[in-house]
Amino acid sequence: MKNDAKFTVLMFKSRFGRKSLHFGLQTFPFSVFPAAGLQQLGGAILEIAMTTKSNETLVNEIVTEKSEENIAKRISEIRIQNDENLLYTKENEAIKNTEVTNPTNWFYYNWNNSPRLLCEATAEYEATDLCEKFTKGCQWSPDGTCLLVPSEDFRIRIYELPTELYSKKIPSELSSTKLSPALTVKEGGLIYNTCWNPFMNSWEPETCYFLSTSRESPIHLWDAFNGELKATYRAYNQVDEVEAALSIQFVDSAKKVWAGFKNALRMFNMEHPGRQTDTLLFKRDFPNVRGIVSCIRENPIMPGLVGFGTYSKDIGLYKDGPLCSFKTESGVTQIEFSPCGTKLFSAVRRNNEFLCWDLRNPSNVLYSLKGRQCDTNQRIQFDIMHNGKEVVSGGTNGDIAIWELPESTNCENLNVTHKINLSRDCINGISLHKNLPIVAISTGQRFCDTLQDRYNSVQLWWCF
Repeated sequence: MKNDAKFTVLMFKSRFGRKSLHFGLQTFPFSVFPAAGLQQLGGAILEIAMTTKSNETLVNEIVTEKSEENIAKRISEIRIQNDENLLYTKENEAIKNTEVTNPTNWFYYNWNNSPRLLCEATAEYEATDLCEKFTKGCQWSPDGTCLLVPSEDFRIRIYELPTELYSKKIPSELSSTKLSPALTVKEGGLIYNTCWNPFMNSWEPETCYFLSTSRESPIHLWDAFNGELKATYRAYNQVDEVEAALSIQFVDSAKKVWAGFKNALRMFNMEHPGRQTDTLLFKRDFPNVRGIVSCIRENPIMPGLVGFGTYSKDIGLYKDGPLCSFKTESGVTQIEFSPCGTKLFSAVRRNNEFLCWDLRNPSNVLYSLKGRQCDTNQRIQFDIMHNGKEVVSGGTNGDIAIWELPESTNCENLNVTHKINLSRDCINGISLHKNLPIVAISTGQRFCDTLQDRYNSVQLWWCF
């Protein structure tokens, strides 16, 4: 026992020093133990150790009780969460069963049946002695809730999809056949081009905006809810003068804006309005391309791959630098990438056919689409079905032409599959709704004869 006590004393001395002994939270000077002997010191150490052990046991019991309370509370939370998940799952199953009852071809257009006019807008486009008011194309918003229509009277109008068409049932008739603009924005001059935000969603107001460019004005970013001007993007030419863009397009997940000019392309940062961030000069970057850039598009599958067309019969491709360019028969008015991203469609002025190019061999024309009537310099829009199987185009004779696209590439010419008359005037704009079988068209053209009969309008047609 003496040896054990002596060893204990020496151990504590070597650990805590010569002047005092430390036991837990208490400090004892060596003067307390001069004559007590090693047995008394050993007993004191044993008593303190037992007290410390009791305290540790009490603490452990308290921790255990607290842990049991936490575990019971957590089990209760898990049970509540499981009940909510079960209820959510049952609701989802009910919704899923409801959706299954919908027609399988609800999202497909049926061109064999005669289209039915749902509603139209004509009053705001009646020409006056002072100015023409014909439309200049139309474009559904990405979420399909709004239709964007620029016109010759320097105004951009937004029409909302009638509420009856949000129903899952095919509408027998609408409460009103008149289509009224929900918002009208006036530009400072002749409108050249407009463009929706590709991620526009009406449930998220911060995404609801569009771009416009007009004569002698910078690029404007408009709020699609209240018509307020959100931002301005100014392009400066070689002599540091503000220059109006002739075409615009969102690029790189709407982080950048590309704008077309004469013999140049300029880029802007969406988050930093103001001056352009970069410039592509055709003389330097595309030596074989020249003229006014009439249209710009980004490939939907390969971000960063941008195509553009010019009124000087050129088409160019760009991705991290110039890729290639090729010639067309006339001035390019519109280009569109196929949904699969492997094809490029191009339409030109005063030509009844437009071409499909193979991007795997850009100089190779896969086939031409013939049959539409386009004997004008005016831009006549076409649109591609969201599944990539059909192309629909307007025409100067008031007909829309539909082509069914082949799956193989062993064909040269495609003839019109369906041709339907929808207007007595030129159909300059056409846009296919992605979720409903609704075709939006805009009509009208410029006439030099003031006595010429005009029919400027915006119409929605049910094609099911």
